[in-house]
This record gives sequence, structure tokens and C-alpha cells, in this order.
Amino acid sequence: MANETNNQPVTASAALAGMEKILNQPLEEFNKAFLESMFAAYFDKETGKYMQAPFSPQMRILLKPDKYKFISAPIKTDLGRLVINRYMLERTGFIEHVGYFNGVLNEDGLADLNAKINNAVLTDKMDTKALGEYIDARDHLGFWVASYLGCSITPALIRPMYDVRKRKNELFKQREAELKSDNAVTQVKAAGEIEKELLGMVTNHLKEDDGWDMYASGINNMSNNYKTINVMRGAVFNNVTKKYDVVKESLMDGIDQRGITPFANSVVAAAYPSAVGTAEAGVMAKIILALLQSERIDPNPNSDCGSTATIPVTIDKKYKRYFLFRNFNVNGKIVSSNLENIDKFVGKTWQMYSPMACKNPVICAKCAGQIYHNLHAENVGLLSTQITQKLLNLKLKAKHDLSQSAADIPVETLFWHKCEYVEVKDSNLYAKAPMKLFIPRLLEELKGFYREATTVSSMAMFPVKFYNSQGSPVLSTMMTVPGMLTFNVYDDIQEDENYYILSYEPGSLICNLGIQTTFVNVEFFINQIFLYAKSPQLPYKMMPEMFFRCQKINGTDLTGPCITYELLARRVCRDPSNTSRSFAYVYSRDPNCNQLAYTKQPYRVAVHDAGLLEGIVFQDPAKAMSVSLARRLNGKKSGTTPLETIIKA
Repeated sequence: MANETNNQPVTASAALAGMEKILNQPLEEFNKAFLESMFAAYFDKETGKYMQAPFSPQMRILLKPDKYKFISAPIKTDLGRLVINRYMLERTGFIEHVGYFNGVLNEDGLADLNAKINNAVLTDKMDTKALGEYIDARDHLGFWVASYLGCSITPALIRPMYDVRKRKNELFKQREAELKSDNAVTQVKAAGEIEKELLGMVTNHLKEDDGWDMYASGINNMSNNYKTINVMRGAVFNNVTKKYDVVKESLMDGIDQRGITPFANSVVAAAYPSAVGTAEAGVMAKIILALLQSERIDPNPNSDCGSTATIPVTIDKKYKRYFLFRNFNVNGKIVSSNLENIDKFVGKTWQMYSPMACKNPVICAKCAGQIYHNLHAENVGLLSTQITQKLLNLKLKAKHDLSQSAADIPVETLFWHKCEYVEVKDSNLYAKAPMKLFIPRLLEELKGFYREATTVSSMAMFPVKFYNSQGSPVLSTMMTVPGMLTFNVYDDIQEDENYYILSYEPGSLICNLGIQTTFVNVEFFINQIFLYAKSPQLPYKMMPEMFFRCQKINGTDLTGPCITYELLARRVCRDPSNTSRSFAYVYSRDPNCNQLAYTKQPYRVAVHDAGLLEGIVFQDPAKAMSVSLARRLNGKKSGTTPLETIIKA
């Protein structure tokens, strides 16, 4: 029989009663009032007593096929998951395709469920109307129960933890030299390790507290507001010293005189990305849309340009969904990735058919994959700006999370080719042979790139040459570090049209290999490699591979499918013998061609070359007119874009 303590049912029979109520409730009557009657505690005004909820979402049940037809075998679940499946999946029809969801509905679990829902739509098992109904059901359910199931604040979340404070003082004393180091990355790494240990202690204290759910779910991030309020402010960059001020105090500790400047700097550091980020992301979206609007795929889902060329891609588990419905060359056969086999691709490098290797001006289905055919989308370039939306969101959220992180770059990934002409000691890179770095001349165009008397700061992706003692080249390669590094300058910097040239003798300290891991490095990559560079920066076929490596090292996910970056490379890398053609024309016909032999078009040139209308709308009209007139006099035709088609219609 059911026993009750404070009106709270605690036996298995109560859970069974809750299961029966949920199963017998008509789907059209699943609403806010029903859920409140099941799971909400309340204050009874008539009796003046607080009444516990009849049921808890965590009550465990054994659900059997004779009770619920959408499962094939008995499963252990709970009342909350049963509600989710009935309201979000059964009601919308998705349960027949994705099955019973019995996972943890935290940030990762919800992402997995959303991916399954999206894939059901992509494969035409469900339509977009059902997708909209699922989104509405998901959001309704979350808002309805948040007020009584989501506890955002508890006494334990407010009170400082004295053992944490004691350990903090010990750690700051032990690691004082690192925290005051002249190397900013050393500071960040030490501060990050301290924060990780302290927050681990906090987690152990809070695991049994009601307020922990908000953090365990991934909705709240303990590394930002909670850390600042109750643990420590942490590392705050000082633009004057170019180092970090590592602040031990939290807001609960109070701010002493030394902490005023770092806390003030943290306010500016929080506000700046939000204020400026909207404009920067908007400009990038405008540029990418202008570049890619003329990129289209062949509407024939069976089209094949005949190219045998491919590009290498290493598929990481985190990014596997961006390689769905693509075609790969596996032992001479075309193999397509799908929902059933994508996990077999994870962790390995594959040769993928790509728009970068398509022979046709209009991209064939073999090189583009099936995803856009499934979406019935032909003008794929117009769908590329989702990455800038994600970048904008990251900039806006940066004001809520000022935590810093850093990493050392592994030696084996420094250069495109195996290199024995450098050595690494204590995270510092030294030259073993005479060498030159060819840093792109982008300092005037991109923020974050700096040239000073003794150093140059730049993203470390550019050509490098090594020489013997007679001055003859022995290795030409590329540095491939997806982050900002500061390079020492010993001699006068040489310059040519495209590069700043830095020279090093054997034994010279080139740079420290620690980088700050941040989404800003990913933004730098897009700007430098795809948009602004006037000369080749990376081997043509390696651009998408290096971009996903950049995202992984920097802990970033721009949520864009791989084809977005392939289209960018296809658009800005041109055939040197005829810049009206993509370098894909060359590579598709000769996969063994020189991967650095393309002509790199800055985005402004590429936009004007696309046509008169593109130049007028996205750039200056005067130049657009002159470029268009010159093209017409030379007998060159501009490509037709969706915007032009709309206007002419």
C-alpha cells in the first residue's frame, strides 16, 4: 500500500499510478494544467499548508509493450521520460521513426534527440510541419515545468564554501610564480587548473542539492557566474601589460584596491564582444553571402561530373553530423554516409568527393552529396550564413562567460610536412637551421594581428622555408597552427607585396607554442584563410580539414556542414591561367597538381568578378561598373545569381 510522508507518495504503487495517469491521458489534453496536477507542489490557501506534488518526474517505472505500443521490450524508465515521449514524440508522430527516448535530457541528450528529429525530416520520413510541431511541443513543455521543477537558486548556491576558500589560498601560494609569469598562456593554464580543482570541490558539495540540476543539465555554466560570485574572478586580460591579472577574490570575498582594475577590465571585456560582435558577424555574413550566392548544385540527384579527385577529411565524433549524406571513395567504390553508418567513419581520415574537386560549374550530386537534394535546395550558397549566426551567438554569450583556457600545440602538428629543422623546449619553438616565415600582410585589415618593434602576432598558418648553411632551400612547407602566436623579431622585417618575412638563425627562439583556445581563433581562420589573404596560405585540398582541426583545438562548433567551407575554398581559390574559373577546374582534372599553385582572390575581388549586380549591392557601385564594363569588353560573362534572377523577374 502507498504510504505518504508530508503528502509525498514514496512507494512503487504511486509510480504505477502516475504511469497509468500519463498513459490514459488523451494527447489533446496534455497541457500545462495536467502537468501541474501531476508534478507541481503548491500552497493551499484554504488549509494554509504547503502541499507536495502527487508524483515526481524521477519516479522509476517498468514500461512494457502491452502498456505502450511504441516499445518492443520492457524498459526501465521514469514518469518524466514517459511524459516527454508522449507529448513531444508520440503527439507529433516522430516516435515511430526515432523510437522511445530514454536518455538523459541534458544539453547533450537534447542535442542528440534534436539531431534524430532533424534527420527524420532530411530523409523525408517526416515533413517540416511535423518538425515545427515538435519544436513547439519541446518549448511548451520546458516553459510549463520550469517554474516548479527547475530550481535556479538555493542556500547552498549562495553560501561560500570555506574548505574551497582554504584550498584556493593554498593553490595560489603554491603556483604564485606561474600566475605572475611573463607568459600569458602560462598564466591562463595555471589559473584554469586552479579553477578546475576548486570547481570540482564545489561540484562534490552540490551533487545532492536541488540547485545542482541546473548545472548538471548544461543550462547553467558553473565556470562563469557561479565561479565569479563564490570562487574567484580568475584571469582577466590587461591590454596595457599584455598579460593577465589573475584575481583570487570572488564577489563574495569583496574587491580590494588591487582588484578594482581587473574587475573593471572584466566589465569592458564582457561588454565589448556583445557590442561589436553584432556588427562583425553581420559584415561576415554579408561577405559570405556575396561570395557564395552564385554557387548551385545540379538538381539531378544522380548527376556525376566524372571527377575522381577527392579531399581528405578526418571525421571527429563531435562533428560527425556535418559529414552526413556525403560520398566517399572507399577502395575505389563510392560509399555514402548516412545515419546508420556514420559512426564507422568517426576517428579516421577518408577521401571525400567535394565541390572543391567538381569538374562542372554547377556542382554535381556526387560531389555535393544528397543532403541538399533531400532539402530540395538548389542555391546552396544562400544557406551558408548559419555559421555567422553561430559566431554572433558566441560573441553575445562571451559577456556571460569570461573564463579563459589555453593549450600547447603538439610538435607533430606544427607543419604540413615532417620537419627536423626545429626543436621544442619547455613549450618554446627554436630554429635548428636558417629559416624564414612568410606572414601575410593583413595587419592593417584584421584586428588581432600586430606588428611591433620586436614581435609580430599572427595566426600561425602561412608558408615557411628552411635553408642549409649555403643558403639553398631544403624544405618549403606550411605552418599549420590554428591559433594566434607571437613571433620574435631579430632583424629588420623584409616585405614584399603579400608577406612580412621574418628570418631566424639556428638557436633562435621563434615563439612560445601555447595558444589561448577560443572561438576568436576560428573567426581569425575564416578571415585570414578564406576572405582576406591575397596569396595561398594552406594547401588547397587541406582547407576544410584544417578548419575542423581549428574548431576542435579551440573547443568551438559553428554548426555549419563541411560543404560550407568547401564552397568558400572553391570560390576564392582560382585557376591561375583563367581566374574566371575555380581552382576546382584544375584539381578535378589533375589531383596531383601543386596544391599551392592556385591564385587566391580576396573576397572584394571575388565579389566584383561575380557580376555587376553583386558588386553594386555588396560593394561600391563605381568599381562594380568599371569591372563589369571591362569584363564585357573582354567577352567574359558573369554568372547568374538568385538575386539577379529575382530582380529581372
